[in-house]
Amino acid sequence: MHYTFRYSTTLKVYTALCVMALGLICYYAFRSSSWLMIVLYSWMIFISLLYSALSIPRSIEDDGETVVLRRLLWSKRYSRTTYDISEVSDMELTKSYAIVGSAGYFCYSGLFYRSKMGFFKLVATEETGHYLRIQRKGGKRPLYIAYQPALSY
Repeated sequence: MHYTFRYSTTLKVYTALCVMALGLICYYAFRSSSWLMIVLYSWMIFISLLYSALSIPRSIEDDGETVVLRRLLWSKRYSRTTYDISEVSDMELTKSYAIVGSAGYFCYSGLFYRSKMGFFKLVATEETGHYLRIQRKGGKRPLYIAYQPALSY
């Protein structure tokens, strides 16, 4: 199976609004702050934009033995000998609470919480209802990766 992530319109609009808000924050912060604060704001904004943009998921591949999550610059392998990997459908996880991470800024990614499920990690670019559930054997927090089975081959 190979699936290339698609990006929902809601995600694109939310990302554009966040980038514009960061631009306004930069404008007002740089206008009325000391040089030390300008440097601090610049680094925080630069790191936030850079990490979020570079961690955008591109595709997932499943060859039967490993699942590979490819991001813009790096990839992560999940071997079936170390992880329990299964498919889950009919879930709506993007309406969960984002604890740490991005709740729609370039992608839905990070640590999330949902009642009756507890804490879990999520990587999604659109609400599909279908997920790969990846959990380290004996681990606590599963990782859910959203995909559309009809678009994978």
